[in-house]
Amino acid sequence: MADVAAYFDERAEGWLEMEDSTRSPLQPAVAALAGVAPGSSVLDLGCGLGVMVPTYLELGAARVMGVDISEQMVRLATQRWQDEERVEFVAGDAACLSFAGAFDSVVIYNAYPHFMDRPALVEMCWRALAPGGRFVVAHSVGRERINAHHDAVAAGVSVGLQAADAEKTPWEERFAIDALIDTPRFYAFAGERIS
Repeated sequence: MADVAAYFDERAEGWLEMEDSTRSPLQPAVAALAGVAPGSSVLDLGCGLGVMVPTYLELGAARVMGVDISEQMVRLATQRWQDEERVEFVAGDAACLSFAGAFDSVVIYNAYPHFMDRPALVEMCWRALAPGGRFVVAHSVGRERINAHHDAVAAGVSVGLQAADAEKTPWEERFAIDALIDTPRFYAFAGERIS
C-alpha cells in the first residue's frame, strides 16, 4: 500500500480542483445505497478530500469518519472540514483498522480500484458495521471509463474493475447483496451486513 499512499500524497495539492470538477449528481444515490439517513454514522473509505461529506451532512448523518491511505489527503481534508464537528479524518490502511460495529454505513466511492486486498477489505467493512449496516462500492462513471483511466496509472497503485456481478463475489459471504448497477454512467454494488 506504500505505492498507493505515495501516489496520492504527490497529487493531494491539486486534488480539490479535480474533485470539484467531477462532482456528480449521483452522489445522493450512492449515499442512499449505503443507507445514509438522519442520525446515521458513516465510514468513508478512500475518502480523498471529503467529496462525499456534503451529501452525508445534507442527509443528516450524525457522524462521518473519512479514512484515506494518503497522509497528505487526510491533512488537507482535515483543514477543509475543520469547522464541522460531525466530521473527522484518519490516515491509514483501511484493511488494518478496526472499528467493531461502530458504523451504520460504509461507502467506497470512486476509490475501489486502489484497494488491492479485497478479502481483507470485505472483512474490515463487515467488522466496522453494526448489525443491519450497509456498504456500497460505487463509481460515478462506468467500468470501461474507470478501467481506461487506471490503465494509465502506475503498476501497484490500482486494480481494474470486473463486471459488478463478478466483483461482488467476495462480498457475498458477509453481505446480502441487493443492488447491482453496471452501466456506462454508473457502477455500484451494495448490500446489508449478514449478522
